[in-house]
Order: sequence, then structure tokens, then C-alpha cells
Amino acid sequence: MKDLYSVLGVSKDADPASIKKAFKTLARTYHPDVNKDAGATDRFKEITAAYEVLGDEQKRSLYDEFGEASLRAGFDADQARAYRNMGGGYPPPGAGGGGGAGQGYPFPGGPGGGFGFEDLFSGLFTRGGAGGGAGMGGGPRAGGRGARVGPDVEGHVEIPFLDAVRGAELPLQVRRPGPCATCHGEGGTGRRTCAACGGAGRRPLRQFGLNALVQCEECGGAGVVYADECETCGGTGRTRELTTLNVRIPAGVQSGQTLRLRGQGGEGSAGAPPGDFLLTIKVQEHPLLRRNGKDLEMDVPVRLSEAIGGATVEVPTPTGRVRVKVPPGSGNGRRLRVTGRGVQDKNAPGDLYLVLRPVLPTVSDEETIALANELDARGPGPEVRANLEL
Repeated sequence: MKDLYSVLGVSKDADPASIKKAFKTLARTYHPDVNKDAGATDRFKEITAAYEVLGDEQKRSLYDEFGEASLRAGFDADQARAYRNMGGGYPPPGAGGGGGAGQGYPFPGGPGGGFGFEDLFSGLFTRGGAGGGAGMGGGPRAGGRGARVGPDVEGHVEIPFLDAVRGAELPLQVRRPGPCATCHGEGGTGRRTCAACGGAGRRPLRQFGLNALVQCEECGGAGVVYADECETCGGTGRTRELTTLNVRIPAGVQSGQTLRLRGQGGEGSAGAPPGDFLLTIKVQEHPLLRRNGKDLEMDVPVRLSEAIGGATVEVPTPTGRVRVKVPPGSGNGRRLRVTGRGVQDKNAPGDLYLVLRPVLPTVSDEETIALANELDARGPGPEVRANLEL
């Protein structure tokens, strides 16, 4: 399936005004009523299908998060996130997604599988008129007669390893859908019903003699046009505004985990509540610490005298420095457990394991070799490798 952004020729961070403008330009060029070239009809269907998704905030958000899978019949975003958070990705292996999407069309079947205009444009949309037009995706726009919960917004953040271990509160700048600050969500001045579609946001394809509707290229499906369209939002009344969220990172969060920030997504319409902000976490690696569940592990260099004779050494931990006892005769790889100094889960903190790494002298002069031979004489002989077999 083609990338929907490339179908409209816009970037993935394009604002709603740019997406609407691109659709209107392409739709006017390839509309079957004006373009009789071979392939124009298929191109028009492709353009319209792409705008069906990218022109709707909620559908676009899901497409950005899950890609083509979000366009399949029966798609469940919450189940998909749960499966992904378990490390499975989406869709699950073998999942058919309701028959799959056709080439370039986010609808079941696709060309060659019973696809036709009836399949693509069979649904009639709410007639908006002066009340605000029909919203993309079956729900009315802000100011319409119905209310719709705001779209979920998806984002990503990379956090330091210790913030994941201890928990933290981070300021995060995000872009999320909201009313245009220039026109205050009105879309422009001189608002009137679109004459091309009569306010329905759809137009019939009369030349095919079918009871089928297509997205109106004049109003972009809004059902209204403006004498003076707002340049900031392109008449959509919506922009992606930059805002700062204070995000609480819980101790123990792992890479790939998604945090749901309730009520921090796109604004709802007609008094409906806003959507949620879905923040996917990536945890940076640490140069010294390694993680195993709620436990941490760290290599600790010790001198030969400390490893052989024992000592008390001071080491750093995620929650401050501690003093630990190195038992006499500690060999390379011996593990010492420091209780409660691992991941700082408020219910049951993990532990920190110190892996002792005796440091050998770096010089190889005769005196150092003589000292090593003296130590060997007091320890095991060549039989130390007697049981070394592959």
C-alpha cells in the first residue's frame, strides 16, 4: 500500500491546512468530471481515500501510530497497543485485519476483489450546511449538532537510564490538534454553504450513473467555504499547536512502553472531552549499569589486595553512594547484593548486584612477574585447568 502522505505529496508533519490544500489541488486536477485521461479516475480515488484518513485528526493519529494496520476493518487501537507493549508489534502474525486493504485504498477488498465506487463511497454523511458541515470520519466538526471525543495524539520521547530507574517528571514539548489561534476555530470570514456540494461535503459521480458520492474538492468535505479563508489553517479551523506537558515518568518504565496521559490529546468537539496523549518511551543505555527486570547490575573494579585480603569499598548507586564489604578471596565475577538499590518501584524496589572485577597490574617487568610467581606458588597449580574440556 502506498504511503498516504506521499499520495497527497505532503510531509508527515504537514498541518491540516497544507493537507487540505494539497487534496483540493489534486482533486481538481484528476476529478473524473474534468479529466478524461486514462488512469485519472483511479488517481482520483487514491487521492480521495488518502484524504479520508489524513483529513481526519483521529484517523490520522492512528495511521501515524500503526500505519496501514489502522485502516483495516475491525481495527482496535487499545488491543493493538497492548499487543505491541508485550513486544509483539502490530498486526499479530497471521492477522488478516478483515480482508486487508487494497492497493492504495484504505478499504476492504481493493481493486480486483470486488472493489467499486459503491464500496468506496456508499456511506452518506451528515448534511452540515450553515451549522458547520460534516466532519471527516462520520463525526461532526466543532460547532456541529453532535459531540465527538477529541483525537488521541501519539508521541515519542527518549529518557536517561536513571530517570527510568528512579522515576522523574519531565517537561515535554508536543504538537497536538487544537483550534486555530488566528481565526479562533472559525476557519475564516464570510462563511457560506458550499455551492458545489450543497453543504453535504460530498458530490455524486454522475458520469458513471451510480448512487455514489465522492469528497467535494471545493470545500474539502467541510460543506462550507469562506469569502476570506484563514491562511493559517486553510479554512479547517484547526492547527497543530505547540504546548508543554509536564510528564511523570514512573520508576521502572521500559523501552517500548506507552504511557497514556488522560485528557492531554486533541480537543473534543461540541463540548466533548479531549482525547489522550500516548507517549512511547525509549530508554537510553547506561555506560555502567545493566537492567534485568527490577534488578540492576554493575561491574566494580577492585585492587588485587582488596580481592585477596578483603576490604570495605565505596560505590555509587542510583540512590546515593554506599559502603560494601568485599569478602577475602573474592575472585573475578563474584556478585555482591545491595538490597533495595535497584529500580525504585514504590511497591517493591529491586536490588543492585555488584560484579567484582579485580584489576591486574599493567606492567610486565621482572619484579612484577616475580611477585606473580610467588602468588602462584601459594595457590593452585597447573591442575586448575585439568577439567577444562569442550
